Amino acid sequence: MPQIDFFNFFRYFLGTVVTIYATVITLQSLWGWYVWLAGSDKYVSLIRRYVILQGLRLRFKTFWGDVIICLLLCIAFLILWRGHVLIYDLGYRIEDVQRHAQSF
Repeated sequence: MPQIDFFNFFRYFLGTVVTIYATVITLQSLWGWYVWLAGSDKYVSLIRRYVILQGLRLRFKTFWGDVIICLLLCIAFLILWRGHVLIYDLGYRIEDVQRHAQSF
């Protein structure tokens, strides 16, 4: 009988659903902003220029500090994820060794 870990199943299922949901919502929002800012109205044109100007005036020193923090948090997440995988692999190997030892 296969061993099913319902916590892992729930975690992967929830991660997949949340990732798809966040991607769809983000794409819908970006498409809405694009459609709204692509208008030819006088005030929309003014707002579009303002958004472009603010993007050009973005202070990269403070922005890159936040980017570095986000990257470090992503690296920490990947290290923890890898550790989780190694611990599960170690558990499966120990179970295999115990089953092999019991067969003798």
